[in-house]
Amino acid sequence: MNKYSSSFEEDARNCSTVVELLRLRSFKQPNRNAFTFLLDGETEQTTLTYQELDRLARRIAAQLQAQGLTGERALLLYPAGLDFLIAFFGCLYAGVVAVTAYPPRNKRNTPRIKAISTDAQATIALTTT
Repeated sequence: MNKYSSSFEEDARNCSTVVELLRLRSFKQPNRNAFTFLLDGETEQTTLTYQELDRLARRIAAQLQAQGLTGERALLLYPAGLDFLIAFFGCLYAGVVAVTAYPPRNKRNTPRIKAISTDAQATIALTTT
């Protein structure tokens, strides 16, 4: 038996966090598009459903929790795209504070990233590469 009523609107009003709302949508509207990344502002490149986002975010959350990082800070170094959203929600699911920064393009940006990481007291960095 699930904890949700028959009314999405009623259940959504009872959500107090974005994580609860995503969980609700993944249960009640699993195949509905959650996010679409537009390549040039117009052309759809990739899309994530609520169910896909929930599943992928849970995978990241499980890895973060397995490392004992709940309550810690994670530096997210992602370019614009759906991978960033998956990692961000993964942090929220795990109770990890997401510190976002655009990834460095060259060594000249390394001091900036180092300063952000130090200031935030990040204990882990997540990125695509």
